[in-house]
Amino acid sequence: METNKCQLSIVIPVFNGSNEINICLDSIYSQGMSPEQFEVICVDDCSSDSTVEVIEDYANRMQPGNLKIIRHNVNKRQGGGRNTGIEKAIGTYILFLDHDDYFKVGSLLQLVRIAEINTGVDIVMFDFEAFTNGIISQKSHYLHNDTKEMKGREFLQSQEIPWVPWCYLYRRDFLNEHCLRFEENIRFEDADFVMKCTILAQRMFFVPLIVVGHTYSDSQTTAVGNNVGKIIDLFRLSDRIKKIAMEEMLVDKECSNAILAHHLFQHKYDIMRYLWRIPFSQMVYILRHYRAYVPNNNKWLTFSARYPLIFAIVLQLLKPLFPLMRKIYLSSK
Repeated sequence: METNKCQLSIVIPVFNGSNEINICLDSIYSQGMSPEQFEVICVDDCSSDSTVEVIEDYANRMQPGNLKIIRHNVNKRQGGGRNTGIEKAIGTYILFLDHDDYFKVGSLLQLVRIAEINTGVDIVMFDFEAFTNGIISQKSHYLHNDTKEMKGREFLQSQEIPWVPWCYLYRRDFLNEHCLRFEENIRFEDADFVMKCTILAQRMFFVPLIVVGHTYSDSQTTAVGNNVGKIIDLFRLSDRIKKIAMEEMLVDKECSNAILAHHLFQHKYDIMRYLWRIPFSQMVYILRHYRAYVPNNNKWLTFSARYPLIFAIVLQLLKPLFPLMRKIYLSSK
């Protein structure tokens, strides 16, 4: 049986990325990999700018031969773009990259060699550097993690994990065997995908290698502010994580507790940071439909779940004080 020559499929969901995509692609094609070793799949999610033309021009100029452009007929957000990339990928492993991010020079060759040495590994987690306002603001995040191989459930309980898909190398067959896909047409589709993948991984390890340069900017979807739709989507994410934890309770209680701890922390954080900003009727809607796990050892989270209307009234009355309360709460973490 002939081995797969394409070792790596790099999936890039793109929406209105005409200004950044050239830098992103340059970071891939300057890695020193031979064209048959990898493929690049750009999935355009109904951009309204010249993104597709810019990618096509790049392909015409560089003639890489392994750059694919797929266009969605309807907008499916990043989750849908990544799913399309998974379906079309042929590489042994899959990497996800955002169109405004980049790969560190030489990092892909190192990552592929690590995967080759550890044949059949399901997931390899790596590190990243943060790029803020044109300056590298943090060069590493997880270098204190253990590097030994372990099952995903153990990994989830013992390691510090980034809840973003672009910090991992995934074996393509692993994703397909377990039908692991992103939620589509929503914001904040990352964390629950990473959790599901980690839980199911039989072989997983962390490598202290900085692979991705991630760009932070106020225009990203992560800049929630007082956008009601984004805030609701955050609580929907929290609810999906809660459901994962409850399902896992039947399989591995310790792993379930680790996921629940993340759910409760995130739910409390979202209330303190965002919920108080929005109109009263929206507060009540969120508190009634997306509740923290009950029972738990946090009294005010339990109260918010059992008595959402009263909690919303109190939140509304305390609204003028919340900027200060939030500041105190965040500084105490």
